[in-house]
Amino acid sequence: MSTEQQQKPKHIRCTIIGAGVSGILMAYKLKSHLNDYVTFRIFEKSPDLGGTWFENKYPGCACDVPSHCYQYSFAPNPSWSKFYASSDEIQGYLKGVAKHFDLERYISFNTKVVSARWSESDSTWTVELEDGSLVTSEILFNAGGILNHPQIPNIEGLSDFTGPLLHTASWDHSIDLRGKCVGVIGAGASSIQLVPSIQPLVQDMKVFIRTPSWIAPPVALPDPNATNYTYTTEEKAIFEAKKDVYLDTRKELEDQFNGMFRLFLKSSPEQKRTRAMFESRMKQLIPDQDLQKKLIPPFEAGCRRINPGEGFLTALQKPNVEPVFDPIERVTRGGIVAGGKEYPADVLVAATGFNTTFRPRFPIIGRNGTNLQDAWQEHPESYLGLGVAGFPNYFIFLGPNTPISNGSLMGSVEATADYFIRLLHKMIRQRVNSFEVRVDAQNDFNNHTQKVMQDMVWTGTCRSWYKQGTNGKVTGLWPGSSLHYIQVLSEDRWEDYEWTHESERYSYWGHGLSWIEEPGLDPLGASKQDMIEAMTTLPKKDSDLSFYLWESSPLPETCFSSGQSEEIAQDGNDLAWKNVLQTTTPADVDKHAAVACITVQV
Repeated sequence: MSTEQQQKPKHIRCTIIGAGVSGILMAYKLKSHLNDYVTFRIFEKSPDLGGTWFENKYPGCACDVPSHCYQYSFAPNPSWSKFYASSDEIQGYLKGVAKHFDLERYISFNTKVVSARWSESDSTWTVELEDGSLVTSEILFNAGGILNHPQIPNIEGLSDFTGPLLHTASWDHSIDLRGKCVGVIGAGASSIQLVPSIQPLVQDMKVFIRTPSWIAPPVALPDPNATNYTYTTEEKAIFEAKKDVYLDTRKELEDQFNGMFRLFLKSSPEQKRTRAMFESRMKQLIPDQDLQKKLIPPFEAGCRRINPGEGFLTALQKPNVEPVFDPIERVTRGGIVAGGKEYPADVLVAATGFNTTFRPRFPIIGRNGTNLQDAWQEHPESYLGLGVAGFPNYFIFLGPNTPISNGSLMGSVEATADYFIRLLHKMIRQRVNSFEVRVDAQNDFNNHTQKVMQDMVWTGTCRSWYKQGTNGKVTGLWPGSSLHYIQVLSEDRWEDYEWTHESERYSYWGHGLSWIEEPGLDPLGASKQDMIEAMTTLPKKDSDLSFYLWESSPLPETCFSSGQSEEIAQDGNDLAWKNVLQTTTPADVDKHAAVACITVQV
């Protein structure tokens, strides 16, 4: 290789698994920053993009974060219809982003990855697809997320039930719930949205509750009793025309999320005030003292997910709804037995969420034949939630110990993508063959994490998937705020990696001339500062609580669709029971829309 060839950046291939929020984001970042040096493909198992927002279409499904926060900083949407967007509208937004930035051409739909294997000899990943074809690349991105593998309850006799069995993560819109006796298993996030949405339709509903949840009041709405807010045409026009007004609105909402982290500290005044406020509010909504004792949690606020939806509490007290607190013993052909009593049901709904163990759904084989499925069978460990020792050139979005409930999620995901871009910049420019998280760095990170967690409510007295039970290690959350995570990622601790190179370490220095003298020989060196300056997730000295938001151009409204694929629309969009649902009052349907985090006055 000539010295000129050595100095020029290498070209790499990337494989992205998943076309949800993270996969689309990574495609945008690769195209924006490294388009001349990478080729990439996205493999999506579903027939359309959107990830969890494509798959979750149960009645009432919505984001529990204000819509103007749940969007990319580079693609603001001033046309959100409601304060809390439905799953359909969020998927429509993601499709609009992909369309506007011409990202769909990189996606292969209905393409399921069945395995991935690292090759030590040529420093590449080989991905096997369901049809048997093989795809090789230097970099593997796992953007499959954690909320995509439905958790089927392990209950005796479940397969014996003769009626329809639904799961909130795989809803069958052909099932008409009007006038039916429905049994809902679970009282977590999906149940809290589902129950008030179908309550006006069903004849009778039993909700089987194992563990209560803290229910949060709405955030950023002036009336604590308010329902989901619908934006007027005039308001959307102002957001569209006045970028400064829209940016201020976005930042005010984002500031509230990023300003509430101290309530997750066990002994903080914010935790005590938040818990007292939640308890007082729930007592207002539940007049019956016996029901209060069963529905108001005995553990710290935030130990389990703080669930949105005061409408859930209201629905549980409707004449046609009965909460059941006795443990489920078994399922029969015609219902559920709990506490020695059988509750008849025409339809059962498993509102039991997802398998949140972080364990991959397919084999990922790293160095020395190690399968990540085995390594993460009991205690998933990562480095910063984005890499794993023993798995070179492997990136993860939202892996173990990332800030999924520590403040703003989208800011953290964008910071992760920017981190990946900077690491790839180093790889391409310095002709790196492989990079791998050091074992000692990963161990130190996890030891530090568990030490810090002792002061957090997530190690409290509740049962939670954050810690895989009651007393396990906290693997679901970052040991700090979302802003803390963004700051940590901005520091680029490349010393925490092992590196191998194409030839000798400094071959990319070439023949002794700088990019100032011959920028054509080192184009990435010449453009690095521009790339860094374009990354809004790098904090500055005067950074505010939402520094990563900026006055970017809004997406054209013509980019947006309903978010529903033709298959879904044909399957259930026009069914009678859904039409009835659409005609129920906002008080009955929209009260499920409340955010999971609130601002605590200090």
